Amino acid sequence: MITIYSSFVSNRLIYVLDFIFSEILDVKYFLTENKQNLNGDIINYSNEKLELENYQISPSSLLIGNGFEKPIGKFQKDVFCFFDNSNDDHGFDIFSAIFYLISRMEEYNLSKVDIHGRFISSDSILVQNGIEQKPIVDLWVYNLMDKLNQKFKTNISSKRLYSKNCSFDIDNAFAFKHKGIVRYLASLLKDVIKFKKNKLSQRFQMLQGKSNDPYDTYNYILDYCTKNHLNQIYFFLLGNYGKNDKNISYKHLALKTLIQNISKYAKVGIHPSYNSFHKKEKIKTEMDRLKAIVEAKVNSSRFHYLRFTFPFSYQNLVDSGIKEDYSMGYSDRIGFRAGTCTPFYFYDLENEISSDLKIIPFAYMDGALKDRQNLSIDQAIIDIQKIKKEVQGINGQFTAIWHNESLSDKDRWIGWRRVFESTWE
Repeated sequence: MITIYSSFVSNRLIYVLDFIFSEILDVKYFLTENKQNLNGDIINYSNEKLELENYQISPSSLLIGNGFEKPIGKFQKDVFCFFDNSNDDHGFDIFSAIFYLISRMEEYNLSKVDIHGRFISSDSILVQNGIEQKPIVDLWVYNLMDKLNQKFKTNISSKRLYSKNCSFDIDNAFAFKHKGIVRYLASLLKDVIKFKKNKLSQRFQMLQGKSNDPYDTYNYILDYCTKNHLNQIYFFLLGNYGKNDKNISYKHLALKTLIQNISKYAKVGIHPSYNSFHKKEKIKTEMDRLKAIVEAKVNSSRFHYLRFTFPFSYQNLVDSGIKEDYSMGYSDRIGFRAGTCTPFYFYDLENEISSDLKIIPFAYMDGALKDRQNLSIDQAIIDIQKIKKEVQGINGQFTAIWHNESLSDKDRWIGWRRVFESTWE
């Protein structure tokens, strides 16, 4: 049992302690403001000097009230940290540092956003210090565990095991099929005008029954994931047709059948449309569409285009009944947006409460590697292996985003199945 003494108790402090000791370490702890309750291995989260042996972490002001701070990151003996204090046992306020990252405080009240209204990754404190590819929060926690073991001559250890989540966004279920005569002829004309020989060849081969629709990669995905015992989750875009929402209609029998078939062997979730941005009623409508198709509750989501902001997007998910969201990651680079690979609960800084919405971070998205980072196939594999080793080193959860289109092994995605498969080996 770890006893944590603090001169204050707040929702922020309880939230971050639960994350550290319950979610990552799975170690029982007791938080108290009363010095008469001190026993066992004591963490002294105060500036007070205690008579009993203790491990002292001096608090900043971040967890006391409801203020916002932007810390300055620094490297302290090769360890990146902020809220540093050289006068205690730990060297920095690890509780405040973790809270700052997983509450996503830096994403509130943004003065600038990208063209899609999203947080700009280069403004991240992790990116600016070049450590976004490390699960720094998990590394901090394991370092704290080691220091507590050294201090108290104990053997605290985390029992969690490395795990993998293979996730897929179905933005456009089919390349050519089931689009309706108007959309089909319009896209055909576009391919003719631009003289896209490969596309034209694929169309005619499909019409002749010599090949499947290029985006119909579902059998490949199922066979590979089944063979390798991978957890699968699929997010379906069911919004109304628009500039950035181009799936076939949710009413189409082909899409309904696809979703129903996949739901028999994998988890399915909603992919809130581009146009659902800050529109709770649209999210609920799209959830209802998926619920009617699978005849079951819809508990999982990932925002299309990763288009979300704090706190509004997550407040909308909470109000809509979503229990887990898989949007936490970068759209333009590899790495851990919240500094962790460990799922954590959304903390609503506007209302100073922890929610029951669990956020599952991802390490990379296929399009970020190819389209935003312009990586070659070989370099993408190297970078993925590097970040995967980081997660394996702390027995974390490794999640990645792929699309049915990117696994077509056609056109611009030729050879990228090798990247996909290397991720899970």
